[in-house]
Amino acid sequence: MYNPYLPKFAKIKKIQPETPDMKLFTFEFIDKKDRDNFKFWHGQFLMLGLLGFSEAPFDICSSATKTSTFDLAIRKVGTLTDRLYQLKIGDLVTVRGPFGNGLLLRNFKNKDLLLIGGGCGFVTMRSFVLDYLAGKLHSGKLNIFYGCLNEENLLFKNESSSWRKKVDLNIILEKPSKEWRGAKGVITGLFNKKQDFSNTVALVVGPSVMYKFVVEELEEGGMADSDIYLSLERRMYCGLGVCQHCAIGPYYVCKDGPVFSWEQLRNIPGVI
Repeated sequence: MYNPYLPKFAKIKKIQPETPDMKLFTFEFIDKKDRDNFKFWHGQFLMLGLLGFSEAPFDICSSATKTSTFDLAIRKVGTLTDRLYQLKIGDLVTVRGPFGNGLLLRNFKNKDLLLIGGGCGFVTMRSFVLDYLAGKLHSGKLNIFYGCLNEENLLFKNESSSWRKKVDLNIILEKPSKEWRGAKGVITGLFNKKQDFSNTVALVVGPSVMYKFVVEELEEGGMADSDIYLSLERRMYCGLGVCQHCAIGPYYVCKDGPVFSWEQLRNIPGVI
């Protein structure tokens, strides 16, 4: 019987530096049954841990259709991640999940998809892009708005150039170098009055401070509240809605989210 509290073991297959404080880790489950049974959808997360060092939630950023291995982009921000950064290829970690609800295909199957990622929120976008490029996502257009601090902190630089062949990728930097020739400012600077979002679904992931302003831009562009989705970040410990640390209004972020429609959230005080 499946026990969501019981961790599984996975080993590190690859470690790739992305920015000065973020690395892309590729993992593989030790047990073949775990590898064969592993399924997730875009926007879901895993609880990754080390024995003796607790665990933490991380968004899955690899393909949802090729799941023999899985990728997590891990930022070095505390005790657990400091320890993870000391590990080498072949070392073991614990894994629980996947947990929560992502952005399901039925929510955007017949519409264009706009992914809006701010800072580390761009991590979540990678799984969508990989499956879109492989023809496994949907037949509409895929557009991406990505806001970042500077060139040094840009994620997936080695991949994004090839993404542009099929994906409309728009990048804006808040504090770029003098050599930067792209857009400058905060992420709302990528919006303009000519954009028509009436047949588009949007997923917004990033610092909560940007959500209010991005939602306003999307609504002004004609997007319905039911077509605007936000991925919320709260302190999640159990992943199952038991510990109640991630409660917002009537919902638990770990169980009912992390992806919610703005229609669900708009009347909850302080949600963004």
